[in-house]
Amino acid sequence: MTHQRSASIFFRRGGISQQVNHAQCRADANGVAAALRKRGFGPGSRIAIHGATSYEWVLADLACVLTGALSVALYPSAPLTRALATIRESGCRLVFTDRADAATAAVSAGLDVIFLGDRTNAPDGVVSVAELLTTEAETPIAATDPRNGPFTIVSTSGTLSEPKLFAVAAPPLLFTMDRFAEIYGFGAGDRLLLYLPLSHLPQRMMLYWGLREGLDFVLSDPAHFVTDGHTFEPTLHVTVPRVLEHIRWRARKMVPADAPEGPALTQIYQTLFGPRIRSIFVGSAPTDLALMSELLAAGLPVFEVYGTTELGMIGLNTPAARLPGTVGQPIPWGEVRLDRTTREVLVRTPTPFMYGRLVGDRVERWEPDPSAFESTGDVGEFDGQGFLRIIGRIRDFVALPSGEKVFIAPIESALAQRTGADLCHLTLRADGRLAALLFFESRAVPDDRLVLDEIRQANEGLHPWERLKAFAIVDRMPTVEEGCLTETTKPRRHLIDRIHAASAEWRPVAGPAGPGTETE
Repeated sequence: MTHQRSASIFFRRGGISQQVNHAQCRADANGVAAALRKRGFGPGSRIAIHGATSYEWVLADLACVLTGALSVALYPSAPLTRALATIRESGCRLVFTDRADAATAAVSAGLDVIFLGDRTNAPDGVVSVAELLTTEAETPIAATDPRNGPFTIVSTSGTLSEPKLFAVAAPPLLFTMDRFAEIYGFGAGDRLLLYLPLSHLPQRMMLYWGLREGLDFVLSDPAHFVTDGHTFEPTLHVTVPRVLEHIRWRARKMVPADAPEGPALTQIYQTLFGPRIRSIFVGSAPTDLALMSELLAAGLPVFEVYGTTELGMIGLNTPAARLPGTVGQPIPWGEVRLDRTTREVLVRTPTPFMYGRLVGDRVERWEPDPSAFESTGDVGEFDGQGFLRIIGRIRDFVALPSGEKVFIAPIESALAQRTGADLCHLTLRADGRLAALLFFESRAVPDDRLVLDEIRQANEGLHPWERLKAFAIVDRMPTVEEGCLTETTKPRRHLIDRIHAASAEWRPVAGPAGPGTETE
């Protein structure tokens, strides 16, 4: 860590704002590392970290780095059964968690547990990080050997199949952040707001680079990030589209009834993001074009970027070249092209994030061919200026019984916009007919007849084999807990089909009268 005395980390503990400098963070991490060594953990050990973004989460991860252990980063929203399965699969013997139920389950499974949250919420017999900091406060800071291999284990998104675990090393992450700093012009003295889970690899990429370079950090959570942003005035903000959609919904509710919406929204957006904001990075999923345009019109420095957990960054909107509705132009340090047949996005990069796959009790090193283009699983298109638009996943094709293939992503997007659905999911029913599940959350569910009219109008603009034959309305969103969303809120198509489509009350689209009901 550089700038140890001047750079700070801001966070909440017990609802009260706290501040430590980087030097104190280093000392605290050393204390946790000392406790891990006393428990027999060191180079090659695997330690799970399961919790919301917090100062204690950072200390746990840094302690793994200091001891040479591999951290296994688990999303706090993951169902407990899935988290425990990942812990077993990755060979962890110790778990850091901020959930009492997870701590109890881990103890029952024979695991050592350290509590990340308030010590008063820890189950009996489970020590907390706060208690470790008290007992190890005077531990001398130990020297650490340079680390050449991986430092953490993360998972693929699991949008198309079950997530797969792989290891990540630091050099590609730090290289990427060096390029970001050059392109977007940030560094020591900037202040980064982090509230997405630190298990999300880009969050830690920015965290560790920032610790090296002397950034301030604001560690927050989805319930407090607006308040914390107003209080601590960050200059850098990392987010995902669903959070921006929530901010838009919140901003519109704040517009006075007698005020012109445009100027009022601009002022509200600028208040919500703070007066010092310099860059807002959004990724993980495509951002709605209308939302992006609205934020840019309000003068916000929003940049949509694109990458994959395995391959790293692929496309960037930058201050010099930005186009709403796209993920920007290819990274300057790599090469991106489209498959001539399928239009799959292919990338050749010297800095893929994946170090190797976890196979049993070992990490199987991945040695990519430096001349080869790697698959992303995404389908895209370039415009005349070299901006890339992601239009879906390579598996977002439905093969009809007639042999025709329907690319469903643009149809889903159009139907969601027409009907006001928060999520549209197209599926092929057992009878071979194409149907749509329409999920509603943030607004009232419309009348079936209105939805039917919108679908019929949409059908008129589609090829005959692309037209929907049935639809069903679901009055809630799919959830992470039931397995239908990844921890970064991406839909998991195969599980939505299994859980929601199989039990849907389908309404036919064809016919002059109002919709009837069919059950598959």
